[in-house]
Amino acid sequence: MKHVLVVAYYFPPLGLSGVQRIAGFVRHLPEYGWQPTVLTAKPAGYFAHDNSLWAPIQEAGISVIQTRSLDPTRFFRAGSTVRLPRESKRRMLASVSNWVFIPDNKLGWMPFAVRAGIREATFQPFSAVLSSAPPYTGHLAGRKIARRLGLPLIVDFRDDWVGNPRHFYPTPLHRQLHVRQERQVIQHACAVTTINRPILDGLQSRHKHLEIPGYVIPHGYEEQRASPAAKTKNTNQLRFVYTGVFYDAQTPEYFLRGLGEFLIRYPDMRNRVSAIFAGLVPDGFARLVRSLKLEQVVQYVGYLEHSSVVELQQKADILWMTIGNRAGASQISTGKLFEYMGTRKPILALVPPGAASDTLHRYGAAYIVSPEDVNQAAQALSRIRIDWRDQCLPKPDEAFVSTLSRKHLTQKLCDVLNSVVQA
Repeated sequence: MKHVLVVAYYFPPLGLSGVQRIAGFVRHLPEYGWQPTVLTAKPAGYFAHDNSLWAPIQEAGISVIQTRSLDPTRFFRAGSTVRLPRESKRRMLASVSNWVFIPDNKLGWMPFAVRAGIREATFQPFSAVLSSAPPYTGHLAGRKIARRLGLPLIVDFRDDWVGNPRHFYPTPLHRQLHVRQERQVIQHACAVTTINRPILDGLQSRHKHLEIPGYVIPHGYEEQRASPAAKTKNTNQLRFVYTGVFYDAQTPEYFLRGLGEFLIRYPDMRNRVSAIFAGLVPDGFARLVRSLKLEQVVQYVGYLEHSSVVELQQKADILWMTIGNRAGASQISTGKLFEYMGTRKPILALVPPGAASDTLHRYGAAYIVSPEDVNQAAQALSRIRIDWRDQCLPKPDEAFVSTLSRKHLTQKLCDVLNSVVQA
């Protein structure tokens, strides 16, 4: 059994999508000959906490080192759940952070992480270091630890760094400093993994002379057995489900407006359609629902632990998602998409052309429309109504879906780990 030090700021018991990729890898790594030790920050105030993600880590006996950190989340009581700020405030805070911190506001975690990682190596010899980002401070910490210990470094990108469409550079100097840090990390890395091809292409394009050994390992899903309750269908009710967070350019507005238009065209469906939202919704959500007269159709159940989210997804007829129509959106492929595909349910996707739509085309069971076109959304709902009525909702490509299980993807990650250690 070889040992790998996994550097990840976001990790259970924190919730939301940023923790699930690494948490899933960590659970399955021992099955392929790699014992992980996770280096993370002590949980501070955060938007969500999820014991259903934390319990399997504990049950598996995974060693988790939680260090101190000096970052803005420490202003909140440890373990407290913080309300998601309204979008205008979030953008303002992000702008301030981008001015002050390079690469991000988790920079105060790095000295504690580096010290703890090097200290742990005196008790447990490691064969490799794996860092996950964002936050990109994780890559800086992983690089420093790997250099001090003389170990191969694998860096995993859940989002692009310099080319991140959600990142704002206040000045050309700020961008130049990010490029330099990105180059230093990749220069030291023995391998780079990304969630999709556009992110890998962007990294390789910016650093052509480095000849990056890159691998695409997409987001995935955990195989789940549907509960008996989920298998019991209400044939008189067409149920749409959304699970997750709305932020930045992602908004429920165009789906809701499309749903309103659809119900005007088919008033008989008003008592036969429900739209359930689980997660964190933006300010003005309830007001928008009331203005569209959808109070009897839309149900918001708040933030649920991941185990309850999976159960809710299994009860859906249609899962829906959105990616905002903005510059760089073509490289976004959210973890939610892959979790949805793991249910084998049809997906209504309000997404632009790019990585997400390409994946959905391969999935097969998808209705794809432009992110901000209300008429297209209403038309898609009309098609779904007919397919649901005729019991001919599309089925996914099972061969493709099976390649996206977390267990299968962890095997790919272990192939990368083995190759860099052998080299």
